[in-house]
Amino acid sequence: MRLGVIFKTLGFLFLAFILFVAGLFIYRIRDRNRGYELDLALYDHQARSLWAGVAKQKITPELVDIWYDADQNARFEPEKGDTIIDRNDNNRFDAFWLAGFHQARPASGVHDDLWARTVVVSDGVHSVAMVTIDAIGYFHNYVVDVRKELIEQRIPVDHVIISATHNHEVPDLMGLWGETWFKSGINREYLKFVETRILDSIKEAVLSLQPVRIEAAVIESRDTDLVRDSRPPVIMDDDIRLLRLVTVKNDSLLGVMMNYGNHPETLSSKNTLVTADFCHYWIKGIEEGITYDGEMKRPGVGGMALFFNGAVGGLMTTLGLEVHDPWLNRSFDEASFEKARAQGYRLAALVLDQMENGPWQPVGEKSIRLRAKTILLPVQNTHFLLAGGLGLFDRGFIGWKNVRSEVNVLQMGRVWILTVPGEINPEIVNGGIQVPEGADYDGPPVEVPALRDQIDSPFVFVVGLANDEIGYIMPKTHWDENEPFTYDYTRAPYGEINSLGPDTGPLIHKHLSELIRELQTKE
Repeated sequence: MRLGVIFKTLGFLFLAFILFVAGLFIYRIRDRNRGYELDLALYDHQARSLWAGVAKQKITPELVDIWYDADQNARFEPEKGDTIIDRNDNNRFDAFWLAGFHQARPASGVHDDLWARTVVVSDGVHSVAMVTIDAIGYFHNYVVDVRKELIEQRIPVDHVIISATHNHEVPDLMGLWGETWFKSGINREYLKFVETRILDSIKEAVLSLQPVRIEAAVIESRDTDLVRDSRPPVIMDDDIRLLRLVTVKNDSLLGVMMNYGNHPETLSSKNTLVTADFCHYWIKGIEEGITYDGEMKRPGVGGMALFFNGAVGGLMTTLGLEVHDPWLNRSFDEASFEKARAQGYRLAALVLDQMENGPWQPVGEKSIRLRAKTILLPVQNTHFLLAGGLGLFDRGFIGWKNVRSEVNVLQMGRVWILTVPGEINPEIVNGGIQVPEGADYDGPPVEVPALRDQIDSPFVFVVGLANDEIGYIMPKTHWDENEPFTYDYTRAPYGEINSLGPDTGPLIHKHLSELIRELQTKE
């Protein structure tokens, strides 16, 4: 009798435990913005002038309590012989976990500052804010929170786009790179701090709005030591597309927007210093000049530079390349700040050449036209769903196995800006999709014509990791999880494990193509 009671009690406790775990799982994947849906159209209005404002806010974390061993490696707990760096005198380890490579990589210091940089463009009728942050990614629910706060604070912008540079040497804002596989790497206070600074940068940019002349240019960057495509076929987004904002009042440079596809991961996985990676040197070289040990090698042009990452899917990277530094007449292979500096300053020199001598073309029409739309994407990757249920991914799921995301198409005359909520393969953007032998799905290619081929303009910017980070967005005919593998691979290539699934590429291409056609019919 007693044994039966014990078994019933154990059964009840086990059932209660299962229900608790299931409830916790469901709670963690709950929709963070229930009922949110955006279907925004800004066109069919008359405008006579373009205005712009720029601003930046520092988002560098304040590090506390780091212990180092004799080799300057950060530890979780102090051991005999360690040097204690106690920044707030409370003797506890409070790590900022660096994102992008592996778990348990705590930040041990700051090499250079991180930023939220904003440009607001207005035609006097409508205004759009574009923000770029030094982050691995910024989930869509965070973007929605910023938009709600903009409304609450009555900041007069019609739409905001927030993109991440996809930096791999910054604090984790997505949750995947914590102390262990089962602990989120997000510091909640820092996440809120980033949101506040984004809002501050938008407010400041709005207050600084002034009449501008906007001009566009393209740099055909074919320097093979600055970026490589680590997965065939070799198609890259390595042209640098530029927008130059020049004030009407005194003909001075207000800012320059740069769009280029490459992973900011040149410092690689062993680095533990917070840094904007090569982007730091790129922007510094343009704004302040190219300097070595205080010696000016080339002056900058002032203003504010903003880097918006492009099509980095397929894994565009500088890892594995030897980058040449012409000012030192040296080449750097191993991950180092010298390599990041050479890379960033080389990119800065390309832009400075364009600023001084390149042909710039006016955007044309002086009105802003925009289509922004909420989309639902299926979560075919069970690892992503588990990451949400375990509390690692800090985002909601819709209808059990879908996520809410977004695509945008912004037009200013001859300039088109397409936003993509993740790391899109350049084949979908520029063309070159193949049907390789061994792929999991037969042809013909789905994502055709390529996005840039749909627009008759050389100034088609594709901003990746914009308003979300859903992982890799690849052509369906490139999908390769099962044997036999494509391109003579001996195992499944990297990428699929960090993608929502094989239907993501076709859906993103479909939705963007529809918005492009809609704006074209309104011309």
